[in-house]
Amino acid sequence: MGRNEKDCPNAHRRRRKGAVLAIVFVSVVTIVGAAESNLTEAKVQKAQKMDSDYVDMENKGCETMELNPLRKEEYPEITEAVREYYKQQEEEASFVDSYEDITVYTKQGIYRGTYVVFARYDMKIKEIYTKVPGLGTLYIVENEADGYQVNAAVEDEKVKDYIQVIAQHRDVQALMDETQSLYQEAVGSDALLKEALSDLKNAYEGSGM
Repeated sequence: MGRNEKDCPNAHRRRRKGAVLAIVFVSVVTIVGAAESNLTEAKVQKAQKMDSDYVDMENKGCETMELNPLRKEEYPEITEAVREYYKQQEEEASFVDSYEDITVYTKQGIYRGTYVVFARYDMKIKEIYTKVPGLGTLYIVENEADGYQVNAAVEDEKVKDYIQVIAQHRDVQALMDETQSLYQEAVGSDALLKEALSDLKNAYEGSGM
């Protein structure tokens, strides 16, 4: 798919006032944050360079939900790149068996050729039967040489602020609420899962990360 040169798609939806929600909101996502944010220094520098390339090509109006609705599985190439990303996470996270049922929800990024992805998944922890619903936030940059660059960390402060703004959109909040409910249901149904998540949380906090 070529670089998107169109303005954000129109949609007639109302905005909802509410408290600012964190991008990563369920504890399991915080626990695995270290595993999902293992961007090397070289990749960070590359992402920053890509960001600067788009500074004069902003998507006007994309901070509003009406002009930038959440789109489910809209871009096959992005979906494939995100699933490849989580496949790599499976290999690198010692406590994860698999990320399953990955669904990709996309909003236009602040710059043309960039996207913010909210990826819903079920994480299978090793030796635990019940899967953990989670929601990851990724920043995608379309690049002619490399295709779609998937970043779990963003250094550009303007991009960070933009992601915080669109996280307040009613459609994103609804997705977060749904995932939070599924997460609580899963943890409440399996004592072993609850214990495993507590152990992982303690290990994460003890690492100083």
